[in-house]
Amino acid sequence: MKMKKFAALAAATVMSVSALAAASAFGVFATTDAGTNNIVIKDSDTNRVYKAYQIFDQTTAINTISWGNGINGDALLSNLKTSGLNTYMSQFDSAESAADVVKIISDADHWTKEDTAKFAKAAAGCILNDNAVTATEANGEYTINVPNAGYYLVVDATENNGVDKANSALILNVSGTTDVTPKRTKPTLTKQIKHNEYNTWGDVGDNAIGDDVEFKITTTIPSDVSAYDKYTYTVRDQLSEGFTFNDNLTYKYYDADGQEITSVTVDPNKTVGDDSSTTDYKESFFVTFDIKELVKNYPTVAKIETYYSAKLNENAKVAVTAHDSVNNNPNTAYLTYSNNPQDTTGKEKGETPKVTVYDWTFSLVGKKVDEKDEPLAGAKFQLQDRNGAALKLVDISDGENKNVFRLAIGNEAGAIDTIITDATGEFTIKGIDDKTTYKLVETEAPAQYNRADSYEFEFSTSYYPANKLLSIKMLDGTASGTSGSTVKVINQKGGSLPTTGGIGTQIFYGVGGAIVLGAGVLLIVKKRAKND
Repeated sequence: MKMKKFAALAAATVMSVSALAAASAFGVFATTDAGTNNIVIKDSDTNRVYKAYQIFDQTTAINTISWGNGINGDALLSNLKTSGLNTYMSQFDSAESAADVVKIISDADHWTKEDTAKFAKAAAGCILNDNAVTATEANGEYTINVPNAGYYLVVDATENNGVDKANSALILNVSGTTDVTPKRTKPTLTKQIKHNEYNTWGDVGDNAIGDDVEFKITTTIPSDVSAYDKYTYTVRDQLSEGFTFNDNLTYKYYDADGQEITSVTVDPNKTVGDDSSTTDYKESFFVTFDIKELVKNYPTVAKIETYYSAKLNENAKVAVTAHDSVNNNPNTAYLTYSNNPQDTTGKEKGETPKVTVYDWTFSLVGKKVDEKDEPLAGAKFQLQDRNGAALKLVDISDGENKNVFRLAIGNEAGAIDTIITDATGEFTIKGIDDKTTYKLVETEAPAQYNRADSYEFEFSTSYYPANKLLSIKMLDGTASGTSGSTVKVINQKGGSLPTTGGIGTQIFYGVGGAIVLGAGVLLIVKKRAKND
């Protein structure tokens, strides 16, 4: 074969692989000038490993092509005849030499970009690692100085296990010094929590204990996974002990323009597994997607949104004062994904950074005192919603923490609706939402004291960043509210008339009768004195 014939082969392969773009795990390169045999890869990503293998040699004779020193030619011939290429590839059955193979793959009228990808994979299984030429890195470029002109297979041999990177698929580019740009394709993941008061998605939320908290995980699909025999990725979600997973998952598929393709609710017992890879979280789950199959069913799919909810439970951490970066309830998600087109199993080695969102809940601290700021026992309180309905509470006091309650979850056994203060006059109610109106109502005052007015309030909070409570105050009708989460309820002694029929009324009548009787006696005495 003459040089121009070899150049035609290169040009034909350029067309097919260029159209293929990132779909192939390998780029097949031809060099025709023995004096300038560099292959230069433009890549700013550091510490990558690129290797070149000579598949066909064009230096031994100008009119012949032989197997290069980077390939086991006999093995490649066998591989091409059994590797499952398309029906046109049956012509490989009669191929006996490198020249025969070149004749087939240079037939631009029949050879396709898909054939190029398959040929590259077939060749990759027959390379001779001892004869690889490894690139050197400098100034955002990787230079492979190949010793001889010829046809080369360039492999991205970087080890990307457990990191958010994928191996490259390279585009064919033919020239004396071949400049190529790697094409790497990998997915992304973001996670959000719904802020229930504003109905918006973000990285922070706040709820009452017992609320169902909504989460959304968004994952993108690589633009082209045709280079992979199998491509899977797994959404891995980790819930802290303050959440109980509700076993409800909905998936929404979107195209590149953001248009919803379909929405599917799937039985979690068949699609969700416990993630045993972590011990840091009480509950965790994973969902695995077969991306090749998904793209087959929905060719335009570009993004998946995974929705679920979890209940804020009795183990939730509760904030009291700012600044606080400890008493929050994190929820973390990340993605593991196929990242090496050379791995025919589609094993997941890539891993996105973990994304964490935070949910907050709060405490109300009550202090019952008299007008001298002394604590009062025997006062009865209810925490009511804005409509006056008493909220159910559970006593969670222990040996060190007395008079501590939290909001009940559903129809929880042992729940109460009234708190009675002890000699300390203090009590705490945990698990309160912000931007929600509550009323602290004294339903009965201690003996000889008047009931205090109801205290209506809502918490107002701010965060920066999402895992740090920057401020908390109680909006209670005053101009700027009250800083913190503590309310002091003051009782005054006396000051109101006793009710009719009570013991106080009988005393009142008795004293009045004595006064009248005394006046009568005094009048009689005065009359007698006058007569005398």
